[in-house]
Amino acid sequence: MDELMVYYAGCERVPAAITEPHNAGDDQWDGLACVRGEEGSLPIWDISRRHVLASASGMPVIEPSAEVKARYRLAPKTLGIGTYAEVRQAERKSDGQQVALKRAFSTPEAIGRIKREIEAQSQLAHPNIMPIWDHGQDFLWYAMPIAEGSLKALRSRLDEEDLESLLFDLVDALNVAHEQKLIHRDISPQNILGMTGTSAGGIRWVLADWGMVRVDPNNMSKVLTRTGQRMGTPGYDAPELDEDPRLATAAVDVYSLGRVAAWFLSEKDPRPGVQLLPQKENTLHWRKFVRESTQQDVTRRIQTMAGLGQSLREVALHRTEPPLVRGAKLVEELLLGDDESLRALIALAEGYPENYDLFFDFVAQVTSSRMRPWARDEPERAAHLAVLMAEHVHASPWDGRDVQYVETPLAFVLGVLRSLAELREHGLIQDVAAAYMRADVKWGYEPQRARTLEWLGELGDDAARAVAREIAGHPDTVAYYHEAGWRARSIVLTSLLAS
Repeated sequence: MDELMVYYAGCERVPAAITEPHNAGDDQWDGLACVRGEEGSLPIWDISRRHVLASASGMPVIEPSAEVKARYRLAPKTLGIGTYAEVRQAERKSDGQQVALKRAFSTPEAIGRIKREIEAQSQLAHPNIMPIWDHGQDFLWYAMPIAEGSLKALRSRLDEEDLESLLFDLVDALNVAHEQKLIHRDISPQNILGMTGTSAGGIRWVLADWGMVRVDPNNMSKVLTRTGQRMGTPGYDAPELDEDPRLATAAVDVYSLGRVAAWFLSEKDPRPGVQLLPQKENTLHWRKFVRESTQQDVTRRIQTMAGLGQSLREVALHRTEPPLVRGAKLVEELLLGDDESLRALIALAEGYPENYDLFFDFVAQVTSSRMRPWARDEPERAAHLAVLMAEHVHASPWDGRDVQYVETPLAFVLGVLRSLAELREHGLIQDVAAAYMRADVKWGYEPQRARTLEWLGELGDDAARAVAREIAGHPDTVAYYHEAGWRARSIVLTSLLAS
């Protein structure tokens, strides 16, 4: 039986006997033989009888071949360790050029991944995609330029304009990749690398680590991804990758770029399944971009890099245009019949949730006929916006405005409540009604009280019970809406407010 010389992390050089091939006949495993060391280590694999070495991570890597040794002089410095490969600094013997040499770990998936990475990156000639300068005929290694550092490492040197610039660059690069049916699937701050030596003296950003790329299924020679297999970087990977990463679309990369922006602006690591939005006053104009690119439901997310680029251009516009100026323009466009301006106005308000002037002077001016169809399409967002509006009414000092000024913003909230009632969104009704009634009771504007009683009288039993639970817990609210002889469809509300 042949012997393979193997290095294990923390062990001396030991012989290991080659046993029968793993999953013989499966084309993913051709040429691979399972081996076990004397120390009882986990199986590793022989690649065409090559020696295997332990990497700095403890994972076995393939010993440099004669091809590598003839072209490069490896330095002891390890530049990085990934899921399936390590990167070492090396010198190209022909001209002394320093390069980063990436070598696969000696596991079947790692070998398949680095081959896929070489094939994909070799197709993509773009200034913002990491180039491959050289690679082995066996596809077990490749050489690339040495980066100054990752986006994560260089974050402290960058500002919002740098983020905007690098996102535009990556959107363009990924658009090229997607046109060739290549989906990256593993975008994170660690895989976005900064290169020095641009003509402007700044940093040129490139997207690297294409080993998890999904290629065109029609051109796929081997299936490397299995249903249920973990893909991407937790917190940055789109939720649909947990279901079947083989079905990934461009929206997967849209999600990851949105999460990169959220991380950059909030300076917090994103957690899987948890929304992360910019909170600082000077970054609120990014909220629409982040929200629309990181929707958990893929059908509600921006779908393409073209769409993401358009959203990014809106960020640049909002950065230079004060929100109240922008709000005035959007209301004017809405009055002229531009329906898209409604969504833009709502997104603007969501981006500046503490700006009550924006809510009162512009959002509240949207007519019920315009607002209610949108509220029916997106009830959760409508409920959130209505709660914000009601809280502003409750808290605002009004800056000398007449008390009748509450009529318009409260009418807006009441319109949302009517839409939620039509949808039978009883939980949302209770949340919005709680905020609405606190504001209505505080300001005591009789015409608005009458409108509220009219709405309460229309509610069916389930919605009425949801609202009654909220009213009953606040004696001042019961007293405010009490009306002798008043009758509602619901016996619960009639007995609560008319008895």
